[in-house]
Amino acid sequence: MKSLPSRELIVLFLIYSLIFLSACSTLNRLPPDERAPAQRKAAATIQKLSLVNSRLTSFKGIGRIRLAEPNKPTLSERVAWIGSLPNKLAIAVLVSGRPIVKIAADGDYLYVIELQNPGDTYRRIKTSDPRLERLIRIPATVGDINTILAGRVPIRDHNRAYLKTSPSNDELVLVLEKWWTVVQKVYLDEFDLTVQRFEIYRRNGTLVYQGEITETQMIQGYRVPFHVRMRNDNGIILQLHIERFMADVPIDPEMFILLPPDSTTP
Repeated sequence: MKSLPSRELIVLFLIYSLIFLSACSTLNRLPPDERAPAQRKAAATIQKLSLVNSRLTSFKGIGRIRLAEPNKPTLSERVAWIGSLPNKLAIAVLVSGRPIVKIAADGDYLYVIELQNPGDTYRRIKTSDPRLERLIRIPATVGDINTILAGRVPIRDHNRAYLKTSPSNDELVLVLEKWWTVVQKVYLDEFDLTVQRFEIYRRNGTLVYQGEITETQMIQGYRVPFHVRMRNDNGIILQLHIERFMADVPIDPEMFILLPPDSTTP
């Protein structure tokens, strides 16, 4: 293999440098005297968000999912679920009150079964925090869904965070970065720091999904969702209307395991 001429190496280096610099942290664009306060306020905000409903670790509920996809009929199905933070969740899709599809995650495996044809549809996949894109068309993980159902905001892994003011309205934006790339934005009310919505991004800057708790309710001393809205970068919109929510429910690990058809062992 021939080595590149020095001139071509220089050109490649300049192109790489421009790409790298264009992706550098928005934090670095703030005036120097604003950077440290922005980071301190961000740390305090993340701490506050982590304390919301911190005692709520298990719940169950029933509601209706509406899934709107461009150029396709809107789907509307009832669902029931039981969850245990951080990443144990069981969901049943109901028709006429009976489950037709079951999905469960126990922190080690994802289980899927269609009850009309269980022998051919049963799946057991090794994964600790699976995405539910095949079920809900939104690439949110089990951990994300559990956190949202518990009334909190999922926080992506990051090594830098800061607060800035939205130029278009009275919102603060909590920006999370991982290696100079924005991985999440959380939009907050400027006055009481309540969450308006959040956005999660890929490393290339494109949107993974946006989430929003549009209505809340008080259940057993917790403020939890009443209506949730999510959308992905393809214009697919998922809405969950919660008809019944129960907090602090007793949990058995077997609730999050689906056995193979005609089997007594996982």
